Amino acid sequence: MRAKRTITIVAAATVIFVATAATAVAQPLTRRTPNTLGSWVTSPWNLYFAFNHRFRILGDENIGGIFDEGVVENSPSFNLALGLWAPFMAGVMYSSAPRISNDRRSNEWFPYAKWSPLRTDRWSISLLGGYNSQAESADGVLAGQVNAAGFEFTGEVRGFSDALHTDEAGLALAGGLGYRPTEYIALSADVGGFVTGPDTGVAWSAGIAIGIPFTPHTFSLQVSNALSTIPQEASFNSAETPSSDLVWGFEFTVPFSGFARWGRIFDPRQSAAEGQNVVPMVAEVDIKRFAFHGSDVMVSEGGLVRWINRDPIAHTVAAADGSWRSPPIGPGETYTVHLDEAGRHEYVCTLHPKDRGTILVEPGS
Repeated sequence: MRAKRTITIVAAATVIFVATAATAVAQPLTRRTPNTLGSWVTSPWNLYFAFNHRFRILGDENIGGIFDEGVVENSPSFNLALGLWAPFMAGVMYSSAPRISNDRRSNEWFPYAKWSPLRTDRWSISLLGGYNSQAESADGVLAGQVNAAGFEFTGEVRGFSDALHTDEAGLALAGGLGYRPTEYIALSADVGGFVTGPDTGVAWSAGIAIGIPFTPHTFSLQVSNALSTIPQEASFNSAETPSSDLVWGFEFTVPFSGFARWGRIFDPRQSAAEGQNVVPMVAEVDIKRFAFHGSDVMVSEGGLVRWINRDPIAHTVAAADGSWRSPPIGPGETYTVHLDEAGRHEYVCTLHPKDRGTILVEPGS
């Protein structure tokens, strides 16, 4: 009971701070803690993949046992999601070694949908709903994040119709804190657990995350007592003693920014068009080193222009005449605009006004 009261106080304070304070839209790993999903949502038609591998060393609670007599028990999991429209995405999480007991299943699947209705440069809130196959439970998560002076605060309220497959509903709270001394490095930790429902131990995690410069990829080294980041699995610790069940691991994110580009691999028309004087229907502009690379582009009337942010910070894209404007485009994210009016269109990054470019829309298709 004391542990539950501690979790309630810590997580409630974090959620209150998130709701009242004000940061950049969250980015995976460098902008969230290991056992929370945060309020981040990927851009429309971006495919996002995160691979998390955690392991325990049986017979030796020290990680050095991996070189000695310790037996390694592996627990790989992944998160695959696709942005459908701003700001909404759908995906599925999977864990090969769930701790939730179910005699009919040994692999845990968690299909979900996530929506972030409130997003600004300073804070964001999201709603997640999904179904946990192992617990046979409809689950929901309300998450909020706020950034201040290099600190990232995360709060989550998690509700389960069947907590841990016990035929009992449950409510869990989680709170996390991250600190970024630079844009590429983050130190983070979190704690969470049930406040109603099954009587279980507290889940916790800590890690160091690294953003790979000029790419959308991030990498993290982690330690925890939970084997997965699926909301139910990240809400409890089943070990009899806290020190007997340390879980080590790493996570790597692979967002396929500008996912439509990958379709070219399977488009037989692409090779035929190359080398010919054909005005493209889709043009792409890289945002990197605080500039639009390929800033002056040409598309057919009714075509698309897609900007890909390869910088470690957010940018925007806005028409000089105010006819359209993007939300903040986070690292690794994209923004696409449809142009059906022939002529010359100028655009600018409102966060960095010196960054400008031009789109020439040719009449006809």
